Amino acid sequence: MKNILKGSIILLIMVLIVSCSKDRLDLAPKMYLSDLQAFDTKDRIVGQVNGMYAKMKVGNFLGGRYFVYNDIRADNFIPKSSNGVTGYATFNHTVVNSTNEVQNLWGAVYQAVNTINVFIEGLDANWGSGKLNGIITEAEYKAYKAEALTLRAISYFSMLQLYAQPYNKNAGSSPGLPLRIIAYKTGDGNDMARSTVAEVYTQILADLNAAEANAVTNYSTDLLNTTRVHKNTIIAYKTRVYLNMNDFAKVQTEAAKMVSASAPFTSPTGVANALSATFAGIWATPYTTKESIFSMPFTSTDLPGTQNALAHYHHPSSAESHYIEVTGQAYIALAANTNDARKALFQTGTVSGTLRYFVGKWQNFTIQADYAPVIRYAEVLLNYAEAIVRGNNAVSQKAVDLLNAVRTRSYPGGAYTLASFANAQAFQNAIMLERDMEFLGEGIRNMDLLRTLATIPAKSGVAAVAPTSPTYIWPIPTTEMNINRLMVDN
Repeated sequence: MKNILKGSIILLIMVLIVSCSKDRLDLAPKMYLSDLQAFDTKDRIVGQVNGMYAKMKVGNFLGGRYFVYNDIRADNFIPKSSNGVTGYATFNHTVVNSTNEVQNLWGAVYQAVNTINVFIEGLDANWGSGKLNGIITEAEYKAYKAEALTLRAISYFSMLQLYAQPYNKNAGSSPGLPLRIIAYKTGDGNDMARSTVAEVYTQILADLNAAEANAVTNYSTDLLNTTRVHKNTIIAYKTRVYLNMNDFAKVQTEAAKMVSASAPFTSPTGVANALSATFAGIWATPYTTKESIFSMPFTSTDLPGTQNALAHYHHPSSAESHYIEVTGQAYIALAANTNDARKALFQTGTVSGTLRYFVGKWQNFTIQADYAPVIRYAEVLLNYAEAIVRGNNAVSQKAVDLLNAVRTRSYPGGAYTLASFANAQAFQNAIMLERDMEFLGEGIRNMDLLRTLATIPAKSGVAAVAPTSPTYIWPIPTTEMNINRLMVDN
């Protein structure tokens, strides 16, 4: 972590400037400027905004590996190889403080957080002093800050899913994360105790709520509406956060802002988010359907790096990809669902002479420039449906309709009725299965298991992991333990 921290400090002293255009988010670094010059022009400010996104989409974070780690901890995938660099220890639940992924993800996320904090501090200071008069408008100042706050919230929420106990285990009283919300431009300030899980969630929601009030409602292109934070991005993410806190009333309140009262469910305000007409359409170029609320973009000249892209982990041509576990509930259900479009997207490959199935969402193995999905409209609908039933302990027609909207898009013959569910638990079982099938490879499965305090199921050669097990979550990296005298391990 010392090398990671050193790079982070350099990054904090030298503000990253990235070129931008009206048509796309260009995340290729062009030059560095001192923080005294970084707010001299609007282009430089926008360049820093783009730089924040660049730190979010690195391969060790939302460029690919974060999603993979959350999936291979669970029960849906088996690795083709035992390469430790590509997550074999995570698959086996044998990570220790010094394991690569434990250290690299932590470092990547905190570098993103530091970059965000530097931008927020500089933006606020320059706006407050009047130096930005005539450079940007007040609305632009607020919108850029809203993006920064949202990205910081996403960063901290993401880390909680691996390095801290679930909020629902004890109402968030477990040790959480060092809550760094100020800019660090020197090597000082390493020593910081862990805030509780509840305190980190409080900060996440404070950031998201502040951001929602000032975020852009709609951008001018589908590309920007997919790759830049807007109001619906924030609202959608809040449904995820509140669901992980079992605050079902708040999930419903947030979801109602961007989901119409009846089918076909679409967003009545802001970006016209809606389910893609076809499941396959979500994963086809240009990756900017209205279902893709927020994704990390890539091009042939702007890639997440070697062994990082989602295609590397899921395409059958990769020597280190992961094939679908045939004993997992998602595979069993999809195999039984005749004409389910999600199964039709599977790709096949041979592993040790045996035909295996792979998730076909990321199809560009040659270039590996497929977008990485952070959150989709399908999740908002399923979050909403689950919250209605769990919040009221009863199944309603609206909850069934929301579930069916996602289910029948891919499996028209699988529509549920109210009579399909004997009680609320039966509905909960159905929606967890639907989430398992719908989000294969998107990093949702581990989150769903932990927020419901479920045992991580056994899989090929690997025993189940109970919520009481030390391996239910990751340890704190050795590198962080070495530089932070107030840090305590899990």
